[in-house]
Amino acid sequence: MTIARYLKRLDAKLDEMSSVIVSSSILREVDVHLDMGFLKGRIVFLDGSTLDFSEQLPVERAKFRFHYMDAENNLIARWDSAPHHRELSTFPFHVHTPQGVEEHQAITLLEVLEKVGGLISV
Repeated sequence: MTIARYLKRLDAKLDEMSSVIVSSSILREVDVHLDMGFLKGRIVFLDGSTLDFSEQLPVERAKFRFHYMDAENNLIARWDSAPHHRELSTFPFHVHTPQGVEEHQAITLLEVLEKVGGLISV
């Protein structure tokens, strides 16, 4: 998927979720000539939960960090591609939860927003 298409889908997802988003700050650095970029930001949801994130573009490069916390800043989930936890079959991809570290496939901001949308309680 091209970066332009991904960003268009991301904007549509954010619009779709606008009723549960209190605020968002998203830095987009994109070089269309190189077809590379970077997203970094924070989204605050109606229930007080927050999503801090960074994602390298194109998403096929699979370098990311999505840190989702509840209103009291307790970890709900952090999906990342940091190259630790070599024991996991999905290395370097994994998710941190309150129960520990688990295997997880690479994930995009779009996919995380889908998951978060299902968790928000208002």
